Amino acid sequence: MFLFLVASLPLLFCLVIFLPWGPRQVPRTLSLVSAFLKGVLLFFPGYLGLLIIRKIFGFSYDGFLLYLSFLQRDHLFPLVAAVGGFLLLQKSLVFSATEESVFLTVFACITGFLSMVNVADALRTWGSWDGYVLFLLPGLRIASVLFIALTAKRFSRWERRDGWLFCGAAAAGAVVPAVSSFLYEVSRVSWSLLLCVALAVAGVAALALRFPRALRG
Repeated sequence: MFLFLVASLPLLFCLVIFLPWGPRQVPRTLSLVSAFLKGVLLFFPGYLGLLIIRKIFGFSYDGFLLYLSFLQRDHLFPLVAAVGGFLLLQKSLVFSATEESVFLTVFACITGFLSMVNVADALRTWGSWDGYVLFLLPGLRIASVLFIALTAKRFSRWERRDGWLFCGAAAAGAVVPAVSSFLYEVSRVSWSLLLCVALAVAGVAALALRFPRALRG
């Protein structure tokens, strides 16, 4: 059970980068592994900021405030921090302007960052793991990573207005996964799981529609 929490995103990274992409369209595998590891390293200063923000906004009440608590803690701030980290690193990453290259590079960096967020969540909740931490939350982050990476090409200038819009897209992508978290907390587990599965399937389907040759190969 613990393995899904800590290994789901790294495994997804491996599965995606080893799809039969056209060699002229994507960065080398070593470049993508480097982007993943840079995302991992970026986690450490990024998580310090997340801890400070959680301390400031760490409310957890009933109703809509409970939803906001899950939104900011488990989805909004980690996703925006991951995207912000990518924007800081993007000039040091090696990739072309092709749609496949942008998708894979963004995907690699953000997956590395959120993989460490999952590890941090495992340590934060040590001794009190439940289905939410072990399965639901990493499943929702799989869907979020795919969503963010698939939208990245629209903001590929990465600076000023496009950078802010990309962060805004990441923030928007946190809204629906937080609904699944909220439903789990209020004992609507079946609806929560159904929404999580729907989001993950939608992410994979969007990937297949965007890059059909890679998946068919």
